[in-house]
Amino acid sequence: MPMTDHLLAMRLQPLIDQPLHRLLGMAEVESREGAGHLAIAVSAMSSSPAGGLHGGVIYLLSDVCAMVGLLSRLPADQFAVTHDIHVSVMRSAALGDRVTFDSRITQLGRRLCFCEVVVQSGGKTLATARVTKSLVPAPEAMGRA
Repeated sequence: MPMTDHLLAMRLQPLIDQPLHRLLGMAEVESREGAGHLAIAVSAMSSSPAGGLHGGVIYLLSDVCAMVGLLSRLPADQFAVTHDIHVSVMRSAALGDRVTFDSRITQLGRRLCFCEVVVQSGGKTLATARVTKSLVPAPEAMGRA
């Protein structure tokens, strides 16, 4: 079954509705032609004890952004799970700063997908990530709804 806008929206919705993602204020979720985008505003919920954007939030949302982009290219009967992730953090962002995450697929095979994510704020790169996803049968195809 080809990926339609309606099916893509249905597949993105659980990522948008995931309680942790909502708690972090994830917004502007977009998926098109293998590219993903999302954004947050650094808040008390996403900050470290030092006051800047928590590195763990960067890791988490880089992984989510890779999945967001991949969903636009993934057949309806497939899903993906994180196989490996490497994140390089170069700088942080302050409370109130808008932070964007942009992903793109660098290689999509039958069993693995390789993605790159760039995290930016105020025109400066905060972090880069390389995410490898293993392609698996979609939960619905495995008899789980």
